[in-house]
Amino acid sequence: MTNGRARSVLAGLLIGLLIVTGRAASVTRTAAQDGDQCVALAEQAIAEAGIYCGGLLPGEVCYGHGDISVRPLGASELTAVTAGDRTTLDALDVLATAAADPAGGGWGVAMLGLPAVEGATITGVLFGDAQIARPVVAGAERPTLPVFNRGSAEINLRSGAGITYGVVGQLAAGEEALADGRNEQGDWLRVQFAGGIAWAFAPLIGWEGDQSAINALTVLLPNDVTPVKLTGAPFESFTLMSGDAPCAAAPSGLLLQFVGEEPAEITVNQVTLAFADATLLVTAAPGDALTVRVLADEGTVTARGVPVEVAAGGGARVNLGGGDGLTPVAAPVAMRAYPFADVAYAPLDLLAEPVACLVGAPAPDAQVSLRVGPGTQRGTLGSLSTAATYTATGWANDPDGAPWWLLDTGAQPSWAAQAEVRAIGACQAVVQVEPPPLVFAPPPVPAEGDAAPAGGADLAPTANSVWQMRPGSDNMTGECSGAPAINFCDHLAAIAPASGGLSWKGMEASPYFLSRIQPNVYAYSGPNVLGTGRVSMTLSFTSATTLTMTMSLVLTSEPNCQHVYYYTGTRNW
Repeated sequence: MTNGRARSVLAGLLIGLLIVTGRAASVTRTAAQDGDQCVALAEQAIAEAGIYCGGLLPGEVCYGHGDISVRPLGASELTAVTAGDRTTLDALDVLATAAADPAGGGWGVAMLGLPAVEGATITGVLFGDAQIARPVVAGAERPTLPVFNRGSAEINLRSGAGITYGVVGQLAAGEEALADGRNEQGDWLRVQFAGGIAWAFAPLIGWEGDQSAINALTVLLPNDVTPVKLTGAPFESFTLMSGDAPCAAAPSGLLLQFVGEEPAEITVNQVTLAFADATLLVTAAPGDALTVRVLADEGTVTARGVPVEVAAGGGARVNLGGGDGLTPVAAPVAMRAYPFADVAYAPLDLLAEPVACLVGAPAPDAQVSLRVGPGTQRGTLGSLSTAATYTATGWANDPDGAPWWLLDTGAQPSWAAQAEVRAIGACQAVVQVEPPPLVFAPPPVPAEGDAAPAGGADLAPTANSVWQMRPGSDNMTGECSGAPAINFCDHLAAIAPASGGLSWKGMEASPYFLSRIQPNVYAYSGPNVLGTGRVSMTLSFTSATTLTMTMSLVLTSEPNCQHVYYYTGTRNW
């Protein structure tokens, strides 16, 4: 049926939705890798589909945007449908969306209310070069024969009739199965076992009766692992196929959102997904793999009878093969993490329940620093991993007013500049937090006879320079374990100007950034380069060729013991 009222108000609502700040704005990114045209297409498609497909009911399909084709139940050909129309799942055999076409303004997006147990809902968003179809099932009236492993050891069950096919399970000594087919030669039997469908070498199998019982089985193709279980409700089980995308901002795949306290199940390419209150991105490349990426919460992925527990930030991969290239040929393999780029442009804004704000590197080769607080003057903790997805737990502005995300990295609090990352999900709901204070070592006190820093003009070098540094002895304070003092040798240090401060590199492998506090005074406070503790440095230029610096070091192994050094330095060149 046509949603005429939705189309009649679409133009005005779409314009308004695109210019206000809200969930649809999460598609925008700072650096348009694929061009503004592709980003604009994604924004328009998500906004349009959100208007057309509001209030989706269980068992309903809504055609949200772009080129969408369907094959009605009982029909033989795919036919195009109109964005804004709706129908029911039980009327369809196949639903297909088209890949993004930035020049033509199309990106296929459709929404589905999938069947679920009472008290739960499963919403699907099919987008890009993707297709779902009711699975082919074996004939229910086909002859079957009870069989068993007649040997004393396990026998391998394979994904096809031959030893070149992969092993997908074992049949224990004496264990029973049900044969429902054979190859043409009759030396391999297709069996139904606890892990699904597989093939067994006939000479290792026993059965009641003579060879005529085997000959009565239906001859099947050697790679036939078509399921025999009926699908139940329409699209409670289906086959997914997805392809590549011409641009990252308008990808391809299937989003699934499970809502409810009890786990609901759905079967995709004979892989069962059991989740409660979870959000997944599922892709299926023929002849390659079905990949489940978990964006929120946790659940179970089961293939070939083998369950794997997965949680947010990770997922599972199931190798696909068979005659259609979409059949599981192995048990699932858990993924501890997936690249953020895999989910960075999934249309999460179309889901009924918001997903926590997820943050990651905008490109596979991006270099994004994690710091102890918002601002480049803060200490560096390391780099944002491009192979991981992070949850934003807060945000704050740096001293220049630029916003930074506080990220849950599983370690100490870490901050990343919003301008350097991409964020998806309900990021507008993330609360503003108080940033950690900047902590600096106390300014050095000039010794009697030393020159004091000149007021007004800054004496810091305006080009790369090298200084002879004399750290003096270790002044230990606090509760120290009795270990000997850590005394540093005199050494050279490289000092160079940097935006907002200067770079100081002594004996460590990497430099420190010291922020300008006032004329002639620069400071740093944060982790040390070696990662063994925290260091605070306050450096003061007493002339164009002399300086003093106070440095305090607190090792993680001795958190109550402080090592303090009073440096003097002279410029070499």
